[in-house]
Formats: sequence, structure tokens, C-alpha cells
Amino acid sequence: MDAPLLIFSNTKADSDLRYLIGTHVPDDIAVIFDGRETTALASALEINRLKNESKISKLVAWDAVKASIKTDKITECDVIIRFLGELELKKIWVKQNFPIYLADKLRASGFKIDILELPILPQRLLKSPGEIAEIRTAAAIVAKIFPEVEGILGDSSVNAKGELVHGGEILTSERLRTIMENRCQQLGAIAEDTIVACALDACDPHCVGHGALRAGEFILIDFFPHLKSSGYYADVSRTFIKGKPSPQQFKLYEAVKFAHDMAIEMLCGGVNVSDVMAKVYAHFEEKGYESSKISDPPRGMFHSLGHGLGLDIHEPPSLGFGDYILKAGMVVTVEPGLYYREIGGVRIEDDVLVGEKSREILTSTAHNWVIE
Repeated sequence: MDAPLLIFSNTKADSDLRYLIGTHVPDDIAVIFDGRETTALASALEINRLKNESKISKLVAWDAVKASIKTDKITECDVIIRFLGELELKKIWVKQNFPIYLADKLRASGFKIDILELPILPQRLLKSPGEIAEIRTAAAIVAKIFPEVEGILGDSSVNAKGELVHGGEILTSERLRTIMENRCQQLGAIAEDTIVACALDACDPHCVGHGALRAGEFILIDFFPHLKSSGYYADVSRTFIKGKPSPQQFKLYEAVKFAHDMAIEMLCGGVNVSDVMAKVYAHFEEKGYESSKISDPPRGMFHSLGHGLGLDIHEPPSLGFGDYILKAGMVVTVEPGLYYREIGGVRIEDDVLVGEKSREILTSTAHNWVIE
């Protein structure tokens, strides 16, 4: 960039901001990033905390800048404009989510604004050792909770309707989701919208699941908590069945598991993601599993093979048919899935660190899919 980047947001809304300053800020804050250092305009509520907790290079007091403006009805735009003026800036870059009202005010005050069209800051694509350690920590929390889920499913009985019963109550998607998310809080992470989808619900990849869990049906669980302390995610999917699977169910699961393992073994620096995706599709077709995004409903594998992972649950790169070369240091998910309403839905997902000529699975959750 030929000018610095201005972000005016909070860290819940903007993960690039979280990346740049290294801590959580709940209210909007103005930050200038010149490619090396950050300068932030912070209120009295935040300025002392940020001195101790953030990676910000230079802090400027919002109230001091505001006090220097000798007009009535001072707006936050006025303060930011004065702040940029004191930095002697004439041109800035902003992101696509930059507030329109502020951009209009800046242009009216003589600033030249260019829009950065990248989905995330490019330096976020390659994870540092510290970032990888955070993802490992999040993955370790997932690895503690999934065995507890297996225990609940294993301890459940089956009533005359085929519904799972645990602790004298029907085991529903909602109940198991709440158990998992509450446990996550105890272990230092936040989980929201956890997918616990059974039977037909499991055939819609983003359906969180509703109602009683049933024996003899696939139970697809997609669990993606982030750490309270740093915001980094893990993302793991497992598919279970309570009782003996049918031959069709067994074949479907084994096809997805083979694709999962095969895709992971292909990952390393220099690999084109479209080659991995094509290999997975060829495997599914060889096994007789056709896919269609435009059928009603969609069937087979109708989503990408995975995505980048870090401060966002979905980051670049996308592991689809796009022409994209992996680089060492990227962390991606691998999550093939097959979905047929007459059989059920299966998805298996792990998080993988891409190496120069190898790869490392960062998630250690077991694949114990048949629950007696």
C-alpha cells in the first residue's frame, strides 16, 4: 500500500483489528496501520488498558484530541479528522466494511480514500508460531469435549420411538448443544451455533439441528469454539450413529473418511487446492456418489473441501475448485461431506497446518463413530 490503512471498528466486528492490536476492544476504535506499526485513537475507558494489554505502537488520547477542537457539537468524525490531520495524512486506505458516513466526511475534508478489497490482511494467511499455539489450545478444548459427547450418547437408552433418552429425559439437539457450549465456557472458550443435527437435519450442512436425537440415524456435530483470551478458533466435525449402522450408512461414512484422509495427505506447500478437490470428487464418483448443487434439494458433496482458520472461523484460502496454491504456514480445515436424504448426512473435519513438504493435524479428536 502507498498509504496507511485506517480501521474504525471494534474487534468483534473486525478480526483484522484484533490481529493488529492483539487484544479485545468492545467499542469502536480508530487505528492507523502503516505496514509496520499501529497508532490508535483511544478513549479514557481504554487507553490505560491498551498500554498494558495491546500491541499498539502509539496511543493517542481521544479526549485530548477532542479538547483541541474549538467548535460546538463535536462529532466522532470531527475527532478522527483532527487525529488524521495531526498525523499529517492526506491519503488512506480503508476496508470494504468501513463506515460510509465517515468515508463521506473524510472525502469532504480533502482526504483521498482507496478501498482495500482483500478479505483479510495478507499477513494473516501465514500463521505465526504463537497463532498456531492458540489454535492448538482451542483444538485441545474440543478434544476434551467430544469424548464427553460420546459418553452421553453411549449412556443413552433408546425408547419405543427410537429416541435417545439420557438422565430420564429425551436427548435433543438443543440439550446436547447446550451441554457442549456450557462445558466450553468452563474450559475457557466460547461456542455459538454448534451444529448437532440428526437424520434429515444432517443433510443441510448449516442446519443446527432440532428435536430428539434418534438411534439408527447419523448425528452430525460441527463444533467451532474460539478462545476467550485470544479469539482463535478450532473447527472440528464428527458424525456418530447410535447402534449398528446399515450397510448403506457404513459405506457412506467410509467413503467420506477415506476422502478426508486422502485429502489431508495431499496437503503441503505448492499444492493447488483444485487438484485436491478434484481427487475427492473423483473418489466419490468412483464409489457411486453423485453430487449436484442445483438439484432440489442439493445432494452429494455440494460445498468446498475446507477453508482457512484463525481469528475467523472462515478465512482464506477456500479449498474449492479455484486456482489457489497452498503455502507453508497456512492453517486450513479439511471437511469432505456427503448428504443424501434417503441415507443421511456425513461430514468429517479436522484442522491442518500446511508444511513445506508435509502437514500436521492440529486436532486430536478420535473418530469413534459407532456408539453402542
